[in-house]
Amino acid sequence: MKMERNPKALYLLSRFSANLPAMKNIIILFFATAAVSCSPKPTPADTEKRLKRAMSEFLYRAVGNDSSKVKFRVKDVAYFADKEFYECEFHVQMIQPGLDTTSLMQARIASDFSKVVRMR
Repeated sequence: MKMERNPKALYLLSRFSANLPAMKNIIILFFATAAVSCSPKPTPADTEKRLKRAMSEFLYRAVGNDSSKVKFRVKDVAYFADKEFYECEFHVQMIQPGLDTTSLMQARIASDFSKVVRMR
């Protein structure tokens, strides 16, 4: 019994195998998108920690990262989460030689924690 080759089946098979690399890329892109979009929502404790770190980095950047002149301790934060930013109030302790004070600072921090705008 001899099998005959079906030209239509061979054509379809060659078309499918030619598109296989593109289909792989689409499948990888789909799973990568699903993995990123399904990331867990950060807990309030994680958000507070990241907001404190962002404010601390902002304050030290203002003095050229020189902790010999002044030290900042971000004690606590109260925040409201909006779509694009966090509206925050911080209690910050500032320590300089001969001066130690604690004050209330307000800032708006981008939702990705990359940008800090001090309000007061």
